[in-house]
Amino acid sequence: MQKTGLMIAGLGALALGLAACSPTPAEPATVAPAAAAEPAAAPMADMPMGPAPAQTGPIMGVGKITAINAAGGTLTIDHQAIPAVKWDAMTMGFTAADPAMLKDLKVGDAVTFELKSASESSVVTKVQKQ
Repeated sequence: MQKTGLMIAGLGALALGLAACSPTPAEPATVAPAAAAEPAAAPMADMPMGPAPAQTGPIMGVGKITAINAAGGTLTIDHQAIPAVKWDAMTMGFTAADPAMLKDLKVGDAVTFELKSASESSVVTKVQKQ
């Protein structure tokens, strides 16, 4: 019987300790009718969350042509890192905005090139031999 009493007392002490450590419920906020129509400020409203700001100005790259398909209007460039679109150095294919810009280029040419935009980064609008 003594063990049961100690056990009950111990459980009671544990319950009181947990209750004391628990967060107290927030009081319901009283909102005036005029203020209720305005949205509450988000706690992280000032944090950048979503797409990165649009790149201003041209997005330039530097690389070497590894393949050209003039009929298809595409080229492959082994390019250096392009921080504006968060790309590491790599080899990738691009579509020429105007296939005529490919006529004087050949595999092995060192080039600078311009991407159409951050959202259309696979389209090249300008390619110039170095």
